[in-house]
Amino acid sequence: MPTCQYPPRRVQRMLALSFLALVLMLSSFSKPALSAAEPSTYRSLGVLHGGVRSRFSFVFASDSHLGYGPANRNTELAFKDIVAHEKAVAFGLVVGDITETGTREEYELFKNLTNTLPFPVMGAMGNHESKWQDPQGSLLASEVGPRNYSFDYGSWHFVVLDSTYPGQTIGTLEPETLKWLESDLRAQPKTKPVAIFAHHPLLYEPSRFQDSDDVFAGLLDKFPVRAVFCAHGHSFIAWKGQGRDFLMTGALMDAAYTVVEVNGQSLTAYSVKVSEEGRERQKVLDVPSRYWNTKKDPMLNPISSLSVSCEADVLVCDLNLTEKAEVSVQINGGGYIPFGSLEKGSHSLTLDIAGQAKGFHRVRVKAVTANGPFYAWQEFGKSPYDLVEWRQNLGSAVVGEFLPKGTRQVIFGTRDGKVRLLDIETGQPTWEYAAGSPWGGGVIDGNRLYFGTAKGEIICLDLVRGTGIWRTTLDPSGFSSPPAIAAVSGSRSLIIGSSSGTLYSLNSVTGKKNWEYKANGAIVCAPRISDGRAVFGAWDGYLYCVDVESGMGLWSHKMGRQVYYAPYLSPAVYDGKVFATTPYDTHSGGALLAAYDLGSGEIVWSTRWHSTLLTPSISKEGELTIPGANGNIYAFSPVDGTPLWRMDASSTLFLASPGPGPQYVSGGYRGVVTFLTHEAQTDFKVSDASLFVSPLIARLPSGIKVLFADSRGNLSLVRFPD
Repeated sequence: MPTCQYPPRRVQRMLALSFLALVLMLSSFSKPALSAAEPSTYRSLGVLHGGVRSRFSFVFASDSHLGYGPANRNTELAFKDIVAHEKAVAFGLVVGDITETGTREEYELFKNLTNTLPFPVMGAMGNHESKWQDPQGSLLASEVGPRNYSFDYGSWHFVVLDSTYPGQTIGTLEPETLKWLESDLRAQPKTKPVAIFAHHPLLYEPSRFQDSDDVFAGLLDKFPVRAVFCAHGHSFIAWKGQGRDFLMTGALMDAAYTVVEVNGQSLTAYSVKVSEEGRERQKVLDVPSRYWNTKKDPMLNPISSLSVSCEADVLVCDLNLTEKAEVSVQINGGGYIPFGSLEKGSHSLTLDIAGQAKGFHRVRVKAVTANGPFYAWQEFGKSPYDLVEWRQNLGSAVVGEFLPKGTRQVIFGTRDGKVRLLDIETGQPTWEYAAGSPWGGGVIDGNRLYFGTAKGEIICLDLVRGTGIWRTTLDPSGFSSPPAIAAVSGSRSLIIGSSSGTLYSLNSVTGKKNWEYKANGAIVCAPRISDGRAVFGAWDGYLYCVDVESGMGLWSHKMGRQVYYAPYLSPAVYDGKVFATTPYDTHSGGALLAAYDLGSGEIVWSTRWHSTLLTPSISKEGELTIPGANGNIYAFSPVDGTPLWRMDASSTLFLASPGPGPQYVSGGYRGVVTFLTHEAQTDFKVSDASLFVSPLIARLPSGIKVLFADSRGNLSLVRFPD
């Protein structure tokens, strides 16, 4: 994963971050109707109980990381401090990373702790839920409510957003979420002040914790949003952006939280740090009362228009300023190029882009006035169609893995719950199916498609028509990885693992359950089937082997520590051996790469590696090929683990195989990818958004093409460079 430069005083043990939607009400409070919502739903809760008061306070907190001993104690200490000292609290918001790894036991611990509070507590998704044992947020959503919601209290409108992506540290605002946000804000009176909450910091320049600043800032320009509250950094930091006030809160795991006092249309935020010796309470943010005026307001962006044009290695930015401002320009999140103080009026700024790779880029113009920094963005292309065959926007980001159907078609799912069959060469859809919940990836068997959903259903479709054959509700914890097909006694079984740690076997014809096997950690990888055995890793740190006919456990091996180093990625099976990895662990001497005998489970060989290794696969040449989190691609001998070769690239977001060889793809951070062969290496910028989904390398009659999906719903087919 790419490394980010985090805010000062951030605790060292915060390593990776993403997912949660939680509304926890107490017995003394009348709970709004938030019945079992699937992760893709959005809700308006209306006016909270007692919400007619114009003067009140609320608690804004995050990062309790419950399940980690010191965090448990410090969170309890903070909650006791709230009860003892903050008497006028109307409600609380815990904005993500409520748990350490997203287990049911950790959520129960949070419920038990919040029962000590005399007010309702609501939540937001954090990466420590989705990055670990609940990638789709299914466990939370099925029990406690939506990922995105809004409500009213006093004269204010509050909006809570999901800023996570399944299995990733970097945040994003899903296109459907942004549509819902705009609709929700448009429904509010123009004079009603709005506060927005999300786990990942937004418009925070020191670090790019998420990739949606431009679209979010565009919405801020339209509506009376007064304050934006974020978390993730475990620090109290205030900043300005788009004329609005932003605040990051400290972490509950450090016995720190924020209390916000509201008086009419103004609010004042105080940081609170608690220790056994006492408490420290300081003002960190003051948002004064003011009226929204769509023509004369200090929150209006002074950059009234921006257009860009690109010729060869020169980019021209034409902008208009409504007032004097200090102007600078940034490309793709790099350093700012200053253009000094510019007067009101039209300006043309020229930039050298010779150092930028071909592809799609984004330019950011910053104008600083007395009201702080304001931003405007535009996408531009630098000879993108030298390689891009087609590009389309789906309206929602792809999730799960691409599933090839033959050599010319692909099946994929999006976060809005749709599943599509697409012609790779033309980009034209053959059919679309509304599953109602995001899929976790699928498998094809004959003329049938099988997949699990975040809602916990297993669905079987007619592959040709895209129509339903059967569906069954199996596990409310949800499914976030593809199933596998196993031949059992002359019939076919579907094998799939869930976030509850259960491996299921179903009759592929009827959907009837054959058996289930329980691991002690979430199963978020696809099982591998070979010689009547299913092999998979789980978040309890074990690699398991189960008999596909009986569901009986055959062997298991502890590979790593549960919290950060579980073998949760899919193993590879080849030549009677099982190959599995764990991420880099300083306590154990590096990442573990091991080969086990499929039949006996005995270790054949193992080695420690100097960097995190991701999903192993077997190349066309019979080599054990594994991408590294640093973007490099490594090949090992499957016989004894001897390193064979290495290809160097930049940090990758792709967790799956880099390709079958001899062509490979790495990258994805900020949309930059590297096309690799043993003879050449070419960088290309597919998008300025994150490429979370591992690309699909397709060998078409017209040549080798690669299918990419970004977090903004763009799907692109790119020719593999000659």
